[in-house]
Amino acid sequence: MKEPLEEKELGELAARGGMSIKDLLNPGSKGFKDLKLDLDSITDPEAAELINKNPKIMRRPLLTDQDKLVAGFNPEEYRALVGTG
Repeated sequence: MKEPLEEKELGELAARGGMSIKDLLNPGSKGFKDLKLDLDSITDPEAAELINKNPKIMRRPLLTDQDKLVAGFNPEEYRALVGTG
């Protein structure tokens, strides 16, 4: 990200995927593991702040059609979103 997203923007993005901001975090990433955080205790505002300070802890890639969001590597969901397959 060139410009950090505000909490509201992250919330809107997450909502496209039917998830919370916290769900955008990738607890399996090295960056997240290095922070030694308890995912269960993180709130959405805290998750937004963490993503802004450490963008590499966000699930990637993100694919959106402006209505829906697919977060993380999931070829089947990608095909469904773009209507191919």
